[in-house]
Amino acid sequence: MPCKICGKDSKSEFCELHRKAYENLHDKFVDWNKSLDISWPEYLKEILRNPYAGLWVKEVVQYLLSSSSAGPELK
Repeated sequence: MPCKICGKDSKSEFCELHRKAYENLHDKFVDWNKSLDISWPEYLKEILRNPYAGLWVKEVVQYLLSSSSAGPELK
């Protein structure tokens, strides 16, 4: 199955690098949401504006925003 972002072979939706970037985004969102009460789309837009965010994570963010991802469920 090809990665939905870069087309490389993968075992799931994303290749290993994009999957790790997604996992990091998800994990950090929990912290941001607790601190700022920010929504998933707002968080993703903030990541895009962050000059320190890496290429892999920005590619994941762009994919998620274009696919209207509902985002993670928080407890």
